[in-house]
Amino acid sequence: MILIKLGGSVITDKNVPYTFKRRRTTRLINEIASSTDNDFIVVHGGGSFGHPGAEKFELNTKDPKNVAEATSKVQNHMRVLNNRIIEMMIDERLPAVSIPGGIVTKYTDGKLRDLNSDIFHRYIDIGTVPVTFGDVALDEKRKVTICSGDDLMLGLCEKAEKAIFVSNVDGIYKKGELVYEFTEEMYPLVKKDIKTTETSIDVTGGMNRKVEKMLEISENCRTFVINGSKKDRLKRMLNGKDTVSTEVKR
Repeated sequence: MILIKLGGSVITDKNVPYTFKRRRTTRLINEIASSTDNDFIVVHGGGSFGHPGAEKFELNTKDPKNVAEATSKVQNHMRVLNNRIIEMMIDERLPAVSIPGGIVTKYTDGKLRDLNSDIFHRYIDIGTVPVTFGDVALDEKRKVTICSGDDLMLGLCEKAEKAIFVSNVDGIYKKGELVYEFTEEMYPLVKKDIKTTETSIDVTGGMNRKVEKMLEISENCRTFVINGSKKDRLKRMLNGKDTVSTEVKR
C-alpha cells in the first residue's frame, strides 16, 4: 500500500482563500491513475480551504474561538474541497471513497492519540481508493482541534510500503541546496535552509514539524518529498522510476 499526500500548497493557492488548482490536481490524479500499483490511500491538505478558518477561529490553540461556528464552517469548506477531488478521481476511473479525518481520529490537547486505520484497509479490500483529509476533530481537552494531513500520514503509515509527500518544492533543502537524502542528523532546519514560494502562515505547523513527522514515518516505510508542480514526478515515483526528490531517513 502506498500513502500519497497531496499538499494544500499544491492543490490550492494558499494565498487566495478558497482557490482550487483544478488543472494541476487533474494532472496529479491522472498520474496516480497511471500507476502500476493498485493499493493507495490518498491524503490531502486543506490549503486555502481549511487554513483561513483555522487561523480565524484559532483552532490550533488551547482555546479555540466560537467552537460550534468554527467546526461547522471549516468542516464544510474542507468537504467542498474533498468532494471536488473525489469527483475528479471518479472521472479518471479511480473508485474513490471519502473518509473525513476528523471522524476517524481521537485527539487530546492537540495531539493525535488514536486513528482507526482498519476502516481504510477494509475499503481497500473491496477495491476502492480511500481519500482522507485535514479536518476539524474533537479534542478531549480543547473541545476541538486541527487534524492535519501530516497526522493522518503518520497514523496510517504502519502498513505502508512507501509514503510520498507531494509538495510545491523539489524536496528538503539545507543551506538553500536540495538534499537527496535527509537524515535525523540534519534536523532541525533553520530559516536559511528552507526554500519555498509560500508566504502564507501554515497553521498546522512549520516545515520542522512536518519533517519531524516524516522522520517518524520513515521508521515504518520509505518516505519521500517530491514536487507536484512538476509534470510526471509523481507518476515516475509511483512506477518505480528515478525522479528528483528527497528521501527522509531516520
